Amino acid sequence: MDFMARMGICAMIGGGAAVADGAAEELIQSWRDSLARAGRNTEPGGDMIVNFYTHLADTEEQARAEVRPYVEEYLKVFAPAGLIDLSDAQMAALASGLGAEEAGLSEAVDQILASAWLCGPPAAVAERLMSVQERYPGLEEINVGSVIGTPETIVLEQLRRFAEEVMPRFRERRSDIPA
Repeated sequence: MDFMARMGICAMIGGGAAVADGAAEELIQSWRDSLARAGRNTEPGGDMIVNFYTHLADTEEQARAEVRPYVEEYLKVFAPAGLIDLSDAQMAALASGLGAEEAGLSEAVDQILASAWLCGPPAAVAERLMSVQERYPGLEEINVGSVIGTPETIVLEQLRRFAEEVMPRFRERRSDIPA
């Protein structure tokens, strides 16, 4: 982090929901300390970007149900890399082609959706993002998207919905953002 701060490289933090829930507080403070050592004093969240996986639907339950198959693909990619704590038996079951439920991973999928995704109606997703903005006033940029394996048509539809149904809520709060 010190190297990045000295070189003017902006930090990108994954797992945006951990930021939304305050779990990444120590990491964000460490980044701010690195910036200060490099002579750049910022408000919390300054010179960083937070990545959020999002899925918009009419209800949180609908959003979670729609994104569930892509979470299974997420598990298949990130669990073997050690980024998600699964047993060898669970990873073998996933690798064999079993779905998360058949592999005994329904609780793991539910946990990931609760902690790593912003799922639900646009107003609820916007509200969670606004709470992040309030907690970290220096945060000026976020990255939103879908995970590996999500069909292109769904990714594009989700980005369109985010642009049309979530982003305007932030413009309403700030007069310095162009329409």
